[in-house]
Amino acid sequence: MSNITPAAAATISPEDARSLQANIWKFYLFRFFVDFQLWLPIWAVYLIDERGLSLTQLTALDAPFWILLIVLEVPTGAIADRWGRKISLSYGALTNAIAVVVFGIATNFGVLLISYMVWAAAFTLYSGADSAFVYDSLRATGRERDYTKLWGRARAIQAVGAVLGLLLGAPLAHFTTLWVPVVASGGLMAVAWIVSFSFREPPRFENPDEQPSYFNVVKEAFGVAFGKPSVRYMMLLTAGVMGVGVSMIILQQPFLSDHEMPIWSFGIFLTPGQLLSMVAALVTYRVLTLIGVSRIIILMPLVVMTTAVGLGAIDYVAAFAFYPLTTTMFAMSFVVISDYLNRRIPSANRATILSIHNMIFSLAVAGMEPLLGWLGDTWGLPVAYRMAAIIVAVLAAPLLALWLRAHRQEQLPGEEVLGSGDSEAEAEPEPAQPP
Repeated sequence: MSNITPAAAATISPEDARSLQANIWKFYLFRFFVDFQLWLPIWAVYLIDERGLSLTQLTALDAPFWILLIVLEVPTGAIADRWGRKISLSYGALTNAIAVVVFGIATNFGVLLISYMVWAAAFTLYSGADSAFVYDSLRATGRERDYTKLWGRARAIQAVGAVLGLLLGAPLAHFTTLWVPVVASGGLMAVAWIVSFSFREPPRFENPDEQPSYFNVVKEAFGVAFGKPSVRYMMLLTAGVMGVGVSMIILQQPFLSDHEMPIWSFGIFLTPGQLLSMVAALVTYRVLTLIGVSRIIILMPLVVMTTAVGLGAIDYVAAFAFYPLTTTMFAMSFVVISDYLNRRIPSANRATILSIHNMIFSLAVAGMEPLLGWLGDTWGLPVAYRMAAIIVAVLAAPLLALWLRAHRQEQLPGEEVLGSGDSEAEAEPEPAQPP
């Protein structure tokens, strides 16, 4: 499962062990404020109604954002591997806070574009570094087997923050103006930045006396990511399917606007999906022991296609009920994918490899979102959803077959446990003192 040994864990002093254990609950607090964003239910409407963008312009504005993510994901992941996860998370939160404030006060397309670019840079600083920070904090104290459970809790706490943002942001916009929730969110992100000061940088045990150069970190990460078939096809499959799914999720607010729903109600529509996501993230480790990794990964494209077909076939506001299927499936999949990749990659390159996965995901969204936005503007949102269903089917079928073959050849113990009480206990031992 991991290269850590009891001897390696024993080199951590009791004081260091306590600090590393505390990283977990501090990270929960950090992620809560990162995701407690009041712009969540109104950002698309803010751009369309407050700043005068069309749906095509909105999705076109997103394209440079995702392209910059593609460019910066790996370099910033290597920063986290070379100079530390804490540094990367802290600078990411600070930069994000600045970007959100600028986004809220922007009065023209150029300033909006600049804020998006800064936002993209911020996002790459803590994507990849976040799960690497948690995994290595657990690994340093010999608790990496608890990762699925604790990362699921982190995802659930993210959902709690998002739910609060959804429920409070839309009414705040209704009773003030659309830009007020956006600017206020910058202050919440600044709280996450302050929390990051208290993190303890986790150690790495592979070659502890060697400090590879920045470019060697990047080179080795690509070698591991694409040299191991199970990792390669997992990244390509999940990033591609999630890229299509997220591009559909971005159309939620235009969907509600097209069906003449009032702005104050957006949070009500979006909250059930977040609540289901929270529950899904919390129970993922139990579902994993019952049905195994492969069945969860197989379900992911099927659920995304079901959502796309439903939204494409039913042009009524009630069709919005298909959206929580995808958000719930993604909440579960994020935990499973993160654990799957972390168990197969070395700590020294962990953040960079996870950033490669995020880079592929960003590439998928950069292509899909403008396409769906253009289709929605030109022929209507149902056509955009139908196209999304076709793309998922064409993309997922061959990649899923390739991943399943590689997974069977490289399967690790406990990944395909099917529900016996003894096996579940063996696969998921109860931690002594979970944070």
